[in-house]
Amino acid sequence: MDVEDNLRRLLRERPEYRDILERAVHVEDEPPNEFIRDYGWEWHNVAALPARLTKLVTEGILTIPYKSRRFTHYKLANKEIIRRVLRQPL
Repeated sequence: MDVEDNLRRLLRERPEYRDILERAVHVEDEPPNEFIRDYGWEWHNVAALPARLTKLVTEGILTIPYKSRRFTHYKLANKEIIRRVLRQPL
């Protein structure tokens, strides 16, 4: 199963992930600062619990480009696929 199929299945089973991903696309399209643009965003930038973001990482939908003891930053693995799936009815 590829990322697009995983994403469609996840959004059918857990529709609350749609809002998280829509906010993530928005943050990546319009990053509030250069650090977020370069290193990714944090859980509070998309109003999502870290456990939900971890689920998206394990599904291949998000990546973790920066991690330290205090911070974990995320980016969309393939923004165009995610944008396309979000536009489609499930």
